[in-house]
Amino acid sequence: MQENTRYIVLFYDHSDSIHSMKHLLYDLPVPVIVDCVENFQQLLDHLDNRLPDLIIVYVNAPGKRYIDHLKSLRVNIGIDEIPVYVFNELPEKQTLIDLMK
Repeated sequence: MQENTRYIVLFYDHSDSIHSMKHLLYDLPVPVIVDCVENFQQLLDHLDNRLPDLIIVYVNAPGKRYIDHLKSLRVNIGIDEIPVYVFNELPEKQTLIDLMK
């Protein structure tokens, strides 16, 4: 049985490290489509076009108002059902596999 492709929006703030995260995501045993965004306007544009299965936030400084912006998205757009995971360092591959379940 073939697994459904998962659609992920990857929000990041440090382009020098994004290639490692993208490589990790594409190396998962689950087929994925990943759209990468660097700012909240791009994230909003992607959410207007298609709702993802999950949002991964990969940031150097997680304390910078990212959480406040994400909370406002949940309230204003009504995306409560979309899981959001925040990482400030590259996660283990198994961690991402577990998120896809």
